[in-house]
Amino acid sequence: MPNITPTLALLALVPFASAHNHEPEAQPTTVQEQLGYPADAKLLIIHADDLGLAHSKNLATFHAMEEGVVTSASVMMTTPWVLEVAHYAQAHPEADLGVHLTLTSEWETYKNGPLAGRDQVPSLVTEHGYFHATVADFAAAADIDQIETEARAQIKAAADSGIAYTHLDGHMGSMLATDEIAQLYIRLGQEYRVPIRLHQHHADAGSPKLQAAAVAMPGKLVQAYGAVPADYPEGMGAHYDQILRDLQPGLNILVLHLGYDDLEMQAITVNHPLWGSHWRQIDYDWATAPETKALIQELGITLLDWREVQEKLFD
Repeated sequence: MPNITPTLALLALVPFASAHNHEPEAQPTTVQEQLGYPADAKLLIIHADDLGLAHSKNLATFHAMEEGVVTSASVMMTTPWVLEVAHYAQAHPEADLGVHLTLTSEWETYKNGPLAGRDQVPSLVTEHGYFHATVADFAAAADIDQIETEARAQIKAAADSGIAYTHLDGHMGSMLATDEIAQLYIRLGQEYRVPIRLHQHHADAGSPKLQAAAVAMPGKLVQAYGAVPADYPEGMGAHYDQILRDLQPGLNILVLHLGYDDLEMQAITVNHPLWGSHWRQIDYDWATAPETKALIQELGITLLDWREVQEKLFD
């Protein structure tokens, strides 16, 4: 049985203010109750990262959202195949899509850069004009104001392309690289009134200022799951099945990276087996397998998407 270590993610919720002078009625105390579910409800968002990365990635994710168990995905607005996602979003307004804020470009021969323009955000790019390859290099070089400029450019691009985004998250965890960046991340979620994926352990280990910013956001903790490199050789399908079996009441998120193990994905992910083309094929196969859907039903797990969270807790 794979070793599963859940991380905690903080979900920003709208404050409740009573308009009456009498003593307010007791309010729901758990996020599942705030969403209108029983306290013992096991809620799960099955989320696909990196939409827009490639045609292969897009097709696999679209199919898993339509026929499989994937309920949500986030879009890389800086990648060549994002226009295909925009067309899909316009044709499928029910699709739950967020902005996958992209500030790094990890692949060896497949690179992308900022929407704001290299001259506007020079600290975010290498001498070749592309995003830094690693989060460490990004964090060491990036200017916080330029990060904000680029993040806003990506959010605006999503809206301008017809993507009615329901949440924000960050590629490779770059929006959690430092306390200062994480505080910006929180502020963007508050301003745009959408949930963000902020892991509680980052806040707990951060500065008092970051901890205060996180605590000041009314909300409940949610458990976030995914596969890590240690799970790859052991069998990720079994790992995901065990996550489902161990799921506890509350709002949970399982993050996948879908794609087909075809020539396109193999070329993009060359020399990068972790989160590479074979990894993404495994995620796709699990997310579209009838056995996965049956197991979710057997375990009494309720699937939902970020749109439901955004509409019920932020509107």
